[in-house]
Formats: sequence, C-alpha cells, structure tokens
Amino acid sequence: MIGRSLGSGVAVQLASERPVARLVLVTPYNSIQELAVARFPYFPVRWILRDKFESWKYAAKITAPTLIVMAEQDKVIPSSSSRALHTHFAKGVAELAVVDGAGHNTIADYPAYVRLLKSQP
Repeated sequence: MIGRSLGSGVAVQLASERPVARLVLVTPYNSIQELAVARFPYFPVRWILRDKFESWKYAAKITAPTLIVMAEQDKVIPSSSSRALHTHFAKGVAELAVVDGAGHNTIADYPAYVRLLKSQP
C-alpha cells in the first residue's frame, strides 16, 4: 500500500486495521492538526478540523515493513513531522529515506525517488 501527503494518513490508518504486505509513505505527516496549528497559530484549528488525521496514533499497530520517503526541500510537510511519525512505529518496522533536493510537489521528478519505489518488493 502506498500513501502520499494527505493520503499517507489514510494509508497509515488502513494498514493499522488490515493486513498489508508492505507500506510506503511518501511525504507523510505525524498529524494534520499539528501542522495546521503550527501554520495558523491564531486560528481555532483544533475546533474546526473534523478529521485530525493523527497518523501517530495508528503507527504502533503497523507490523508491515514500512518505508517513509521524505523530500529534502519539502515546504509543505516539514521533515520534523515525518521524523516524528517514524518514532511511533515499533522498532525495526519503518525506515526513513530522504530524496535529496526534492520538494513536496517535485519528488516524483527525481530518479532517486523512482529507484526507492522500484526497490520495494
């Protein structure tokens, strides 16, 4: 299963509830609520967001080998959010990979990204 950006939250939740052989998360986040609060500190985000997409809550339940792919120059999902998500997986379940030079919306243009995806069994 693969989830990218906003879709990574859906993929994490599904992989925690159903058996999957492998999970690939591309430019994932720890929590959409966390990102929105940081981006809009004076806006009542916590009360407005219906779906908080808190991926960290589901990560520990995932047993499938997981690859977390981050874009080095991502200005949409900070690497700190992806790294925080990584810490919630059980030890040895998830690995991090960074696509050097890539941005959030340009990651697919990088050969290193394509190689990472092709390297998955």
